[in-house]
Amino acid sequence: MKKSLSVLLTGLILSGCTSLTTEQQTTIDNLTPCEKINGLLNAYDNRFEELKGTRVNTKYMETWTAKYDLVGEDCQITAVDAQTITYRCQGDFKEQTTAVALHQKAVDFTRECLVQKNWLEKQKESADSLRTTFVLDDKTPVISIHTAKTLSRTTPWSTSLEVGKPISSK
Repeated sequence: MKKSLSVLLTGLILSGCTSLTTEQQTTIDNLTPCEKINGLLNAYDNRFEELKGTRVNTKYMETWTAKYDLVGEDCQITAVDAQTITYRCQGDFKEQTTAVALHQKAVDFTRECLVQKNWLEKQKESADSLRTTFVLDDKTPVISIHTAKTLSRTTPWSTSLEVGKPISSK
């Protein structure tokens, strides 16, 4: 029987593991996007401790690899200070259509997961940017999906998904 996300993540915390066994990775790989979103929302108040992988050395902030990705690859958890911690994934693309397609896919699975829970969905669009934000209240972290033109010549479009500070704190 498939282990629940909370049991798996609790086991990882208690064991102090930052790397995953093959069985743990298989379980995570089989999670639905909704299970992953719920895991992120549940882990936010604990600074995503259950989801932190290997620590990445950076000069100005604390950063860890995330144990699973929702959009793109190599998602990270970043702590700027004691109050600000964010889970963020990003995919970079050559074509705007590919970036927008990923944006729409992320919006669709996020909406499907949160629609029954009274989350408010807001969308803002311009010629070079599209942002969809999901907000529940001023205490719950915000989920933001953003597609925009970048300065890169090789991959001038990016789509990101971020779970971070509640709206009242921004």
